[in-house]
Amino acid sequence: MADSVDELRLKVAISCRILGMLGLVSGTTGHVSARIPGSDEMWVRCRGGDEYGLTFTGLHNIRRLDFDGTGPGLDSTHASPNETPIHGEIYRAKPQAQAVVHAHPPYALLCGITKLEFRPVFGAFDPSALSIILKGVPLFPRSVTVTNKQLAADMLASMGDRDVLLMQGHGITVYAQSVEQATTLAIRFDKVAKIMWQLAQSGLKAYDISDEDQAEYQRMGRADRPRTGWAALEGVETWAWKEYVRLLQVNNIGLPDDAG
Repeated sequence: MADSVDELRLKVAISCRILGMLGLVSGTTGHVSARIPGSDEMWVRCRGGDEYGLTFTGLHNIRRLDFDGTGPGLDSTHASPNETPIHGEIYRAKPQAQAVVHAHPPYALLCGITKLEFRPVFGAFDPSALSIILKGVPLFPRSVTVTNKQLAADMLASMGDRDVLLMQGHGITVYAQSVEQATTLAIRFDKVAKIMWQLAQSGLKAYDISDEDQAEYQRMGRADRPRTGWAALEGVETWAWKEYVRLLQVNNIGLPDDAG
């Protein structure tokens, strides 16, 4: 069943808190959005108001805007992100995109500025993270703030048909078919970047897994291949999302409780 408009708003706020808790964003940097079905509008994390940074995002920080970042959701206390074009232009260009995460993870930053190669050096350790590598990690070679449609178009050209993008000297942008999927994808992307950076830092030689094993994981990751076993019960992304939501409680961050 599709989320209601209010449920989407809450999930965007929760996603911001999760990303803050895990260190993928800090302070007021980064933003999350969700497409509002049947419209050219989105819920997006805005700036201002009772502002405590993304880790403590409230529902009042999540505003309903059109893809250009305007609309009745703004008021004298809130402003749309400078990089609203990241979200709006992805939704315009990619109908399958239902949620977008833009974050500034430190390990992704290090991999981007060194143009470190993402290599398939692990398999069963984390097949979902491996799939990011096998599909390829595109790099946006500019370190500018994406504040207009032309820069967003350049960013989309670098992204191509991928759902992840490493942005040199900047951060990452990902999109998915739900807030849960976009959030967990961003987290896995950061996990991959951390592994690649630690391997490079170690100075030790890392070996790619065999062509046979790579082919097996590519077959397993095909979109048209039905999930079986435990993965078919509810979905890996749903379980991961529930874990992170629980961690918000355990770490005394909690969930947004304001009505906006």
